[in-house]
Amino acid sequence: MYKEKISGNQVFWLISTMQIGMTILLTINPSIAVAKQDAWISILLSSMFSVGLAYVLTRISIMYPNESLISYAPKIMGKFLGHVIILIYVLYWFTVLGIILRQYGDFMIGTILQLTPVIIPIIGMLIVAAYVTYAGIEVLARCSEVLGPLILLGIMVPLLLNISQIQLDNLQPIIMDNTFSVLLKGALPTASFLGDNILLMMILPFVADPRKGVRGALLGSVVAGLFTLLSAMQCIAIFGYSTASRQTYPFLNLVRFISFGFLQNLDAIVVAIWIMGIFIKVSLYLFAASYGTAQWLGVKRWRSFIFIASPIAIILSMLPRNFVDSSILFPKLVAVPFNLPVVFILLPLLLWIVAMIRNRQNKGV
Repeated sequence: MYKEKISGNQVFWLISTMQIGMTILLTINPSIAVAKQDAWISILLSSMFSVGLAYVLTRISIMYPNESLISYAPKIMGKFLGHVIILIYVLYWFTVLGIILRQYGDFMIGTILQLTPVIIPIIGMLIVAAYVTYAGIEVLARCSEVLGPLILLGIMVPLLLNISQIQLDNLQPIIMDNTFSVLLKGALPTASFLGDNILLMMILPFVADPRKGVRGALLGSVVAGLFTLLSAMQCIAIFGYSTASRQTYPFLNLVRFISFGFLQNLDAIVVAIWIMGIFIKVSLYLFAASYGTAQWLGVKRWRSFIFIASPIAIILSMLPRNFVDSSILFPKLVAVPFNLPVVFILLPLLLWIVAMIRNRQNKGV
């Protein structure tokens, strides 16, 4: 049993706030570049995938209550294959943690800290995340409860203030000049980010009420997908797909586009909101990497691994040379061709199917 406990409501805030910020920031542009005015349909497909993944992960959690991936993978797949799967996820946690930090650093120096070395915002974010992670999953969950409403509000307000600027003609024609394969290709970038709810493997064992945890996980995935969908639709409806596809951060430009009485120049506020979301995401990945590795190696004092995982994350974050490496090449060469099909689809489905077969066999004995 896990001594620390979180509520289903906290699971909702953890998942929704972790996914929303960077997904809206980094995936709207590549989706529009591929699917054009139908990018919102691609993002809808990504959102459905995210909810489906959350469903699979909660089913496994129900079959193995109070157990994380580290403990149930060997039981389901056998010791050898189970530990191979664990190794894949440990490498995934560390790699993505480093990439998230670098994407955050690139965003900061590209928008408000142009003359600052990229390692400075990276170290600053990691120090804060390590402090909260050291305090435990309960403290991190409470942080998400406080910051979560602010993050959702920071995205909702710009969407509402820009309603008068919407031109529905920019969303047409619908599907007429895109095949399903194109829509599916446009869904891949967003799906590779919304698949972050794979961290439910490490979060759900801490939920006091498993049923509420399932509800929170599914609802959090729905809200993250819905906000991304609405943001993409508004970017296309206001700028048109041609202009939006040439913008690195379409939603940031959408915020800068606001002119509603005295409400102008709100991009600094939105940047602060995004930093909060990235903070939750970095903290969750740092927790998964530290706690998961310690549990895998049988080390009870898991917090000591934070001091090992943090320097590794900094080193990994400095491997990409620039924004192109971290936010374009990594998704294109690693996230979409490997993380999405293997880490988010193949392995969870394999664990779920084999777990159901084993449970039926055990009930039949």
